[in-house]
Amino acid sequence: YKAKGPLTSILLPIVALDDAVGLMVFAVSNGIARALISGSVSIMSVLVNPILEIVGSLLLGTLLGWLFSRLEQFFHSRSKRLSLAVCFVFLCTALSKLDFEFANGIDFGFSPLLVCMMCGTIFCNLCDFSEEIMYRVDRWTGPVYVLFFVLSGAELDLRVFASAAVVGIGLVYILMRSAGKITGASVSSRFMKCPPQVCKYLGITLLPQAGVALGMSATVAADFGAEGAIIRNIVLFSVLIYELVGPILTKIALTDAGEITPKTISNRGVMPEELKR
Repeated sequence: YKAKGPLTSILLPIVALDDAVGLMVFAVSNGIARALISGSVSIMSVLVNPILEIVGSLLLGTLLGWLFSRLEQFFHSRSKRLSLAVCFVFLCTALSKLDFEFANGIDFGFSPLLVCMMCGTIFCNLCDFSEEIMYRVDRWTGPVYVLFFVLSGAELDLRVFASAAVVGIGLVYILMRSAGKITGASVSSRFMKCPPQVCKYLGITLLPQAGVALGMSATVAADFGAEGAIIRNIVLFSVLIYELVGPILTKIALTDAGEITPKTISNRGVMPEELKR
């Protein structure tokens, strides 16, 4: 929508920060849940191992992001730069599968989502021409997104919603997440003395939920069997609702905030240069 303004400027970094914090909280929660299910609850399994996973993922992502930015300096061909970007996505994912076991119950691995996010963050802040590469990468990620959502949606088993408990949990989750986003964004933006349109509309623009949540739900489904499948279905159901309603509310909020300017066609029948591009 070519949105510009204080709301858009603060929304974009907050979405990225929201995902990063969510991944860290998920790593700790996942470690606690696994310890409770296995029955081996200890300081190592509940606290130390999740923290090691977070720190290790951030360090690995930082290293790969730095290496990515350095290697891109040696290539000038657009196709080679694009190929290297794709290569590092697979490299991040592959290295994230490593798992380390030490004495005294220390066992940790890496979060693929957190490693990839950190790699991209470091790369885009170190590489002078990162915007060009990200623009070219975005041109082929569309089909990948479609495939990701189709495969994720295919796992939504509608039969689980025959259970009143599951439906109740799903509805409470959707309502509480929405209330938390709207209230938290409003209170914090007022506390930081942000412009009125940010205080009023920021929470609404944070409602859409998709990629990172689906990735975390896939991890839960793989780690926790039947309970994980129920959680994944609840998340898939909420994503379905949020992605139907969230983008519409976001567009309305940005429009009301005056940051989306409606496009008009010249009365003379000449197409504006912006539309030609």
